[in-house]
Amino acid sequence: MKLFIVVDMVNGFVNEGALSDKNINRIVPNIVAGVKKALSQGDVAIAFRDCHKMNDEEFKSYPPHCLKGSKESELIDELKPYEKQMIVIDKNTTNGFNTEEFKQLISSNHFSEIEICGCCSDICVTDLAYSLARYLSERKIDTTIKINENMIDTFNAPNHNADEVNRNCIDNFSKIGISIVRKGEERAKLKKVQKITDNKFLNMYIATYQTKKGELNYELVSRQEIPDIVEPSLKVDAVNVLPYQYKDGKTVVYLIREFRFPLNDYIYEMPSGLIEDGEDGLTTAKRELQEEIGAKVISIERTATPAYTSCGLTDENIDFYKAEVEIGKQELDGFEDIGVIPVSLEELELLINSRKMGAQGKLQAKIFLQQEKIKALEKQLKELKGDEDEKI
Repeated sequence: MKLFIVVDMVNGFVNEGALSDKNINRIVPNIVAGVKKALSQGDVAIAFRDCHKMNDEEFKSYPPHCLKGSKESELIDELKPYEKQMIVIDKNTTNGFNTEEFKQLISSNHFSEIEICGCCSDICVTDLAYSLARYLSERKIDTTIKINENMIDTFNAPNHNADEVNRNCIDNFSKIGISIVRKGEERAKLKKVQKITDNKFLNMYIATYQTKKGELNYELVSRQEIPDIVEPSLKVDAVNVLPYQYKDGKTVVYLIREFRFPLNDYIYEMPSGLIEDGEDGLTTAKRELQEEIGAKVISIERTATPAYTSCGLTDENIDFYKAEVEIGKQELDGFEDIGVIPVSLEELELLINSRKMGAQGKLQAKIFLQQEKIKALEKQLKELKGDEDEKI
């Protein structure tokens, strides 16, 4: 399920009043098209309306606008036909994220994608986008935030050029990981998908696209059944887990040395595996630790949001965890040829710089090493502070 958010497309910012700018009408057709598409797909659509009382704090910084019950606080006419199908939230602050209705919606639902549009790009849109990005990041929620350059705008004023401000906002959104749809950006059009193989775990497809330069057949592999590739797969296929243990004051990481058939060789990796039907990532992570290294989990946490493993080849999406463990007996399946290798942090760092570790393992190892180095520094600082306090 996706969420489409329209920010402050009200008369008081678009058509009339102290803070309006009729030039913002240029994004109205794109926003209306976005709302229609979202509703037709069964997605959730929200419209924030700026709505104030005369004693609101905001009027200490801005002239009175969008007073409750006035025409200024109403959605523009072009959005009125869809008002009853949308969730309309009145706000008396620049940041719609702080409204109770929105907090309730975002905490009780999982959205694969959240698209934000509206005005003003540098005030209300920015406040919402930054708060939302921080909320999702802190909770490691795998939701894509998307902003279309053709669907945000701001006002023109002396020392406030709308086009320049919009460009700066888009650049800043991109820097914090928000997905940007640029002006003039046109996706190749998918015509058909042909399944070539019929295997249990992984299949090959040929996707036929119409590009600007003509028709293109592209070979790819996927763990999903792909009747039609319209959007990138947001389903998480597998997990990768870094297991560690504190022994005699030192950190030990447990790698697996596994034979990988495509390489015809052994490689050092973290325990990993496919998410089975009825499982979530956490359940799979615990199961794979038990099977591959015989680990009993003491504590486990997610270390990164899901990522595509090799997007030129496949839509495979993988989730990442680390777990403090106690090591026991392996429970290997079928043809699995896996050895458990305990390594120190120093040895782990050497492996990162070798070709004997896969990309997923390197990512996990680098994150973990950074965290352990920070812990060691914090411990040293605490000890130094303790020594100084004793001297005093």
